[in-house]
Amino acid sequence: MKSVIVIGAGMGGLAVALRLRRMGFAVTVLEKRSRPGGRSYVIEEDGYRVDTGPTILVMKEQFEQLYRDLGRDLHQRLQLTQLDPNYRLYFHDGRMLDLYPNMARLAQAVEAFEPGAGEKVFDFLGNNARKYALGMPFVTRNFDHLTDLANPIAGYRLFATAAHENLYRQVARYFQSDALRKAFSFHSMFLGLSPYESPAIYALITYADLARGMYFPQGGIYRIIEDLVTMAQEDGVVLRTSAPVAQILVENGRAVGVRLESGEELRADAVVSNADLPYTYRKLVPAGVRRDYSDRRLQRMKYACSGFLLYLGLDRTYPQLTHQALYFAEDYRANLDAIFVTGELPADPSFHLNCPTRSDPALAPEGHELLYVLAPMPSLEKGRVDWSRAAETVREQLLSRLEQVVDRDIRKHIVWERRYTPVDFERDLNAVYGTAFGSLAHNFFQSAYFRPHNVARALPGLYFVGQGTYPGIGMPMVMISAQLTAERLRTL
Repeated sequence: MKSVIVIGAGMGGLAVALRLRRMGFAVTVLEKRSRPGGRSYVIEEDGYRVDTGPTILVMKEQFEQLYRDLGRDLHQRLQLTQLDPNYRLYFHDGRMLDLYPNMARLAQAVEAFEPGAGEKVFDFLGNNARKYALGMPFVTRNFDHLTDLANPIAGYRLFATAAHENLYRQVARYFQSDALRKAFSFHSMFLGLSPYESPAIYALITYADLARGMYFPQGGIYRIIEDLVTMAQEDGVVLRTSAPVAQILVENGRAVGVRLESGEELRADAVVSNADLPYTYRKLVPAGVRRDYSDRRLQRMKYACSGFLLYLGLDRTYPQLTHQALYFAEDYRANLDAIFVTGELPADPSFHLNCPTRSDPALAPEGHELLYVLAPMPSLEKGRVDWSRAAETVREQLLSRLEQVVDRDIRKHIVWERRYTPVDFERDLNAVYGTAFGSLAHNFFQSAYFRPHNVARALPGLYFVGQGTYPGIGMPMVMISAQLTAERLRTL
């Protein structure tokens, strides 16, 4: 029986391990931290259980596919609740807008913000539905040659939907108000990319969210990790936690195993890294054999943004809140430029507000609420923010905004609190430059064929899975990545 070592027990590492075990490989997963999860981690303290990374399930068909391929049924093992609305949007002037998965209700809501926008939203989502249908075949396949992109018909259709244009400018052609332009362009942020820099192809995410639904697993996103671990144990995958890898072993130009920080060496026929791809090349692959990814090339790549997270346990509930919300700063462009251009602390941060206890009260003690606040921030790449001082500044900014949109006395009700900064992402997750959503941004030359491949051509025996390779950032993309990486190993 051939063997595979998987570095990292994030969602991608666990999913590829399960697929490889199903294919007949002996699989060992090595995890640096004391429990699996990677970016999909959890904090459990004082009766609170909070996801520290992704909070919502989208494109659930990708998870359904994984479970089917493993001979299981997702819906028999996990209880999913659909969000309605998907988001509540808070604007600086006190207005609110709910984004519904029901198209008639969505059209009515946006019409109230801008006369004529109710009809425009159908045109906008229809255009993005075509992007989705045309773009997904490029997402769900492996690439070996540049000519793999040469599909003239699909290329023409993608051009016809203006997928190559700038995302924000395309949204601005549909909607005239500042509020609606923000409402329908922010999704690229979850790819670590500014809407002012993003290709319009990523408007397909807006379509996927609104038309295909957003779901919350009871117990939180970490419940998925727990179930993947249970299936791994059932299927005979070996999972070792508190086992950080120090180096990938290379003999005769081939990856043959790993050396742990403890000095222990493990051998295998192949190694799959679920660690950040740039980190893998910089820290784990011996410098003399990483010809394709020198330090210089890695430095030239475009990295995604980071984030500041504030987790709050409150000794009262807020029934008026929706499960998921966003607050938009007045100067959208200035906020984004600080994050992506100058690398400075935003003067007035926008943020994502998640209240998972609206869907699952068991995530907090009885009568308590749990809030998850995420403000996108510049990565550590430019090194212009001193987080030992900035953390308290951002906390105060976020609490001041929560006083506006949630409760003016909210500070009095905080009984549990944790925070997470870009420095923590770098330390705990080996995330290069402390990137929060994933390491490599999704600009044109870091997407599809141009994104780092899931097989190391210059180092046989080494493979990659997760957000750093294709298709890219986001849990559904990581599920697809696991399938594509497993396909690569089928002929090992």
